[in-house]
Amino acid sequence: MKDTNQVQEALESKAKKELQKIVDEFTEALTKLDSTYRSATSYVMKESRSTEAKVFTYVTPSNLDHMLHEMLVDAYLKPMVHKKTQELLNKLELI
Repeated sequence: MKDTNQVQEALESKAKKELQKIVDEFTEALTKLDSTYRSATSYVMKESRSTEAKVFTYVTPSNLDHMLHEMLVDAYLKPMVHKKTQELLNKLELI
C-alpha cells in the first residue's frame, strides 16, 4: 500500500464486506422461508403495528438486499472503520 488513503479504503472495504455478510445471512434465511412456505413477491415493512406507523410497501426481495446493505453502511461504516483503524494502530504500536 502506497499511502494512508489506501489503508483507509482497505478498511472501508473490509467493513462493507462484513456488513454484506450480515445481509447475506439474513436473505439466505428468507430464501429458506420462501422454499419452505411460499415465495414472497414483495414485503410490506412497517415501524410497528400502529396505524400511525411509517410504511414501506412493496419492497421486492431483489431490492431488499440492497436496501439492507445501504442501511447498515449508513449506520455502521464510520464507527467500524474507526474501530478497525484504532486496532491497526494499536497493533503497530503507533499510539
